[in-house]
Amino acid sequence: MSLKDQLDLQRMPRHIAVIMDGNGRWAKERGQDRLYGHHEGVESVRNIVEACAELGVGYLTLYAFSTENWDRPAYEVNGIMELLVSTIRKEVATLSKNNIRLHVIGDMEMLPGNARLEMEEAMTITENNTGLNLVMALSYSSRWEIVRAARNIAKDTRDGKLQPEDVTPEVWEKYLCTAKSRTPN
Repeated sequence: MSLKDQLDLQRMPRHIAVIMDGNGRWAKERGQDRLYGHHEGVESVRNIVEACAELGVGYLTLYAFSTENWDRPAYEVNGIMELLVSTIRKEVATLSKNNIRLHVIGDMEMLPGNARLEMEEAMTITENNTGLNLVMALSYSSRWEIVRAARNIAKDTRDGKLQPEDVTPEVWEKYLCTAKSRTPN
């Protein structure tokens, strides 16, 4: 009997989030370069995405690269960005074949041009898929998102599109990165 057969799929979470942390430390503990750990982490991510898609999970958010990660050594950041580009390039056909829709939340403007272009292209290719929603948090932090939303609310208030008393949790939610995706509450 497979693991899937042992699970009650009616009780499966709708949204799973994974903080991708520790790949560099894992590699160091094995006497390898930190980038080796990031490369090995891709295989784990692939397995997680496939399992979530197979089990009918609606949303999988991968916190892959925080705004604080830009402070890492340049060789590591560049290596991670190169890995991101090559992985997305290799996996986008598989995402489409498996009906997985890719979303990105975070400050895309901080990503190198080739990484931003690759992510935008992958999102376009998968935008009509209706299975698993794979949300990649890249150059993301909750502080960044709160500041971004507050600035946009302030700008719309200044421009007369919104009154201060109109700001409710529902209005605030429309200013978050996830407003474009169909994320559940």
